[in-house]
Amino acid sequence: MRKIWKRTIILVMILVVLFAAGSIIAINMKPEPPVLEIEQARQALALARTVKADTYAKETFAQAQLLYDSAMAFWNRENEKFFLKRDFTAVAQTSALSAQISERAIEESNRSMNDLETSITTKIKKLNQLVDEVKVLSRFPLPQRISDKMAKGRLALSEGEAAYDGELLIQANMKLTEAESNLKAAHSDAYKLINNYFNSYNSWKSWKEKTIRNSRNGNSTAILVDKFAGKCYLYKNGSVTHEFDAELGKNWIGDKRQKGDKVTPEGLYKITDKKEGARTKYHRALLINYPNDEDKKRFAAEIKNGTLPKKSKIGNLIEIHGHGGKGTDWTDGCVALTNKDMDKLYKLVQNGTPVTIIGSSITLDEILKSQK
Repeated sequence: MRKIWKRTIILVMILVVLFAAGSIIAINMKPEPPVLEIEQARQALALARTVKADTYAKETFAQAQLLYDSAMAFWNRENEKFFLKRDFTAVAQTSALSAQISERAIEESNRSMNDLETSITTKIKKLNQLVDEVKVLSRFPLPQRISDKMAKGRLALSEGEAAYDGELLIQANMKLTEAESNLKAAHSDAYKLINNYFNSYNSWKSWKEKTIRNSRNGNSTAILVDKFAGKCYLYKNGSVTHEFDAELGKNWIGDKRQKGDKVTPEGLYKITDKKEGARTKYHRALLINYPNDEDKKRFAAEIKNGTLPKKSKIGNLIEIHGHGGKGTDWTDGCVALTNKDMDKLYKLVQNGTPVTIIGSSITLDEILKSQK
């Protein structure tokens, strides 16, 4: 009986030793998860997000994110298995690849941001130069559609600059693209309109020279109105003796075509009446002979060829008068001076004094160059 008991004890001890040895072997054989690789992948992805790779290197960042998510999925799947059957090879490889692509995304993002920042700063500089050119053209009364484009362009430029200052490069670029579209369209449309207007420059130059020449040769007085300059000049014996600020018709660009267009006419005229007191509501006034024969011929031709409606009227009562000084062009086609200036001019002229109205004394190129 004792022999049997001893054998049993020995057998149990052997089994315990074998079990312990097997457990030790099994524990040593247990696959270890690639914690280091996973942490490296997580940190690389976080760094990529910090440098905004999710915005400036979207595709590459998305690929790195997908690989990291796949690594986590592989890990969870292996953890559900019996520990001796687990295989973390795919987890390690996918994590390492995610970290590698995150680094690529970081490089792409930094490069994209640098390129975009350079592009934005260049665009802001060019657009501000364009705004300066547009400001020059804004001296001319432009159609509402052009003015609206200019306003939208300036607003978008301002918003783009604010977004850039806030390091919101994507938003800044979008706003600047919007500004560029509106400002370029406004500039192009305005330049075409004004350039067409300046086709009359040679006529203006000729009228001005004739007026000065006649004043010099006749030792006489003459008035010259320069619409672009917004000036009214008084000549005596061919030289300027007085210069006044002048306000014009609300839509002064171009030559007056019909009644109600609010355009100040252009051409060679003369004073036909001097008004003051109850005879005028504008302090004092100098009536000119608009429409003259040239105006009447042009108006008749436009009615005939259909460029003006048959019911159109040619208009009249164009004056140089007082009540100016408003700081804007506001009349229905007349030339307005301050009352003080009107008093001076009124005393120095008489019926028959020539009045020449031109679009500009200088060319459009000279106007644009003077603003650079």
